[in-house]
Amino acid sequence: MEGLRPTPDRVRETVFNWLGQDCTGMQVLDLYAGTGALGFEAASRGASNVVLVEQNRQVVAQLQENKSYLLSKWPAAEGGKPPSIQIEANDVLACLKRLASAGKQFDLVALDPPFRSDLMQATLPLIKAVLKPSGLVYAEWHENMLADEAALCKALNVQEIDALRHLKAGQVHAHLFALPAV
Repeated sequence: MEGLRPTPDRVRETVFNWLGQDCTGMQVLDLYAGTGALGFEAASRGASNVVLVEQNRQVVAQLQENKSYLLSKWPAAEGGKPPSIQIEANDVLACLKRLASAGKQFDLVALDPPFRSDLMQATLPLIKAVLKPSGLVYAEWHENMLADEAALCKALNVQEIDALRHLKAGQVHAHLFALPAV
């Protein structure tokens, strides 16, 4: 679909190497899901529950097709039970507020808003409420968006983060980090 910028294969492979290849039992939230590549990859690596959030209705329809295809091919050898994959056709900010008020928490929050948008700064402060204490955040953004760790901390409204990994691929910065325990 026009305008979608999926996470490049090389970056996605690196992210899952960072996570140790295995997502068994994880609760994953894929915000601004787009193609769903990150969420579907987590499901294929053992995540028990994946929530993909996307506002664009055409993209949501494609996500539904991809979900159906993935689940129809789910190998019985993978423990027999396919993951729960939920697709939310909703505004990410509204969805985060609803998930937080419902007490939902996730082991991994993937955040890849439309390139060069200001949605990262609006979204970052809201993810704290849906992240488990030991949870991780994977975020992608344009190189000029959040120049350093201090800018990221300011956007998250925290004093510090535990920056675990960083990758620069072209104009994209990919980060894996944890928030400090409160």
